[in-house]
Amino acid sequence: MPRHIVSLMPRYVLCGLILSAGLLDLAGCGSYNAPSQPPAAPTSVTISPTSASVPAGSGTQNFTATVMNDYLSRGVTWALSGAGCSGAACGSLSNMTSSAVTYNAPTSVPNPATVTLTATSVNDTSKSSTATITVTAAAAPGAAAVSVTITDTPPQGVTLLSFEVNVTGAVLNPGNADLLGGKGPTRIEVKQLETESAFLSTANVPPGTFTSLTLTFVNPGLTFKNDTGAALAGCAVAAVCEIEPTGTLTSTVSFPGSGIVIMANSPTGIQVDVNPNTILSATLGVDFSLAGAVSAQQITVKPGGELDDLDDLRGAVQNLDTTNKKFTLHTPDGDFLITTDNNTAFDFEACAANNFTCLQNNQVVEVGAMLMAGGVFLAKKIEFEDEAEDDDLEGIVFKVDDATHFEIVVLNELRSVSNVSIGNPTVVTLSNPGFQVEADGLPVPSALQVAFEAARDTSQLLPGQTVQIRMTSPANPGPPVAVTTDRVRLRMTQFTPNVKAGSIMPPDFSVDNLPALFTNAGISSIHVQTSSETDFEGVSGVTALVDDSTVSLRGLLFNNGALPPELVVKKVRKRSGSMN
Repeated sequence: MPRHIVSLMPRYVLCGLILSAGLLDLAGCGSYNAPSQPPAAPTSVTISPTSASVPAGSGTQNFTATVMNDYLSRGVTWALSGAGCSGAACGSLSNMTSSAVTYNAPTSVPNPATVTLTATSVNDTSKSSTATITVTAAAAPGAAAVSVTITDTPPQGVTLLSFEVNVTGAVLNPGNADLLGGKGPTRIEVKQLETESAFLSTANVPPGTFTSLTLTFVNPGLTFKNDTGAALAGCAVAAVCEIEPTGTLTSTVSFPGSGIVIMANSPTGIQVDVNPNTILSATLGVDFSLAGAVSAQQITVKPGGELDDLDDLRGAVQNLDTTNKKFTLHTPDGDFLITTDNNTAFDFEACAANNFTCLQNNQVVEVGAMLMAGGVFLAKKIEFEDEAEDDDLEGIVFKVDDATHFEIVVLNELRSVSNVSIGNPTVVTLSNPGFQVEADGLPVPSALQVAFEAARDTSQLLPGQTVQIRMTSPANPGPPVAVTTDRVRLRMTQFTPNVKAGSIMPPDFSVDNLPALFTNAGISSIHVQTSSETDFEGVSGVTALVDDSTVSLRGLLFNNGALPPELVVKKVRKRSGSMN
């Protein structure tokens, strides 16, 4: 090419020619500067569950790993190690993917019996997370699977907003049969157990007769509103306070008569009932050892093999198995292997099929499940909530400040949220919010639903409601904790009142003798609507209720203007201690 022609070419064309000729020195093309890039967000790895107990021999446990800021979604690699084992003596891994794996226990227990599972980011090998696996002795011949659930008898007196405690031990005597199977601490939120049960564990227990159960608790946390008229446990009158009460944290419960009998190869269950009204002293210390503080009974297996109901299990879908129609539900309180059958109902409005094919990994769903004999969770209903996990908080409203602010006590997190803990009193600011009703199959009157979902301020909120909020920015740690939300969902409220005298007009009734959270807000009664979707426990139906019966209720609570609030009820549980 003639030299003078080259000299007249635009500079970017000349640079292109240089590149096409394979010349790598771009010094002559120095007019181009690569755009500056923000620093990459740091990679982090989380593994779930973080601890597990697996029996030697045929025991297995599924694990999942999540990598934040994972370029090209390359996931993790998996590795096993142990201080007292190597190779197959530590166990093995199968079904391995970049986000999930199955651990298979070795044939014998290593010494020490703990094995470490490590998930390491493929993109950044300096980032990893570990889970501790305790290998337990293989089940003895004839051992029976014993499942343990926990419920509560609601308190009286102070307005209890949150009562959180961890269970670290559950041992049957004689014989020291460990019902937690070496499982780590299990968190329970007692306030949420008025109508439902929480699952603790399933363990293999040798056959025999057992006379008592010893339970160990740690780290109790209490959030309450002081309605006593005097300072209490350092909490001013009418204030909402969060304390960590101290006291006796061990309880030994004797079974009635000669004890409970566990038969060889016959799955069964035990239900534990905690009574905060007895556990909490007048000065808000705790004593789990007092008579009546904790009770336990063997569960009678219902027809079809059901032991107990577990509603409102909410979490993310993982390890979706479309062939066997099962999946892992990842929740803040642990992972649940959910199975389905032809009776499982689905509520997926945006999915025309409305069946198992609607499920996708990482979706957020709510599951109502039956705990079956042997520790299997069979879904009664699966309801879609979100495409992915958000920073959602669920809590009970205890104060409405003005049109754009209200206050809750946090009862649950969809995933761990920075600067927020269970039991925290939290100020919520509305920011262009949308309001939703999570109907859960209940026939909600259209006027109530439309009024709630049309709200753009706090006009439809009232103390005592349970709501779920979606955060739009990180929480301000306070105190008090403060968050901003763009979505408020009405969720199931639980409380324990009495049936109002003269109010029973099937299918409805009213309740009074309400918790102070309601009465202090000027609410003296609540109207209760039942339907074919209402579950009754301890009573056959509305017609079997009598005046002044004590009932625990679970349902959607609506502000009904000048009329008493309206509860569209999902569960009515007649308390066994009721006088009527």
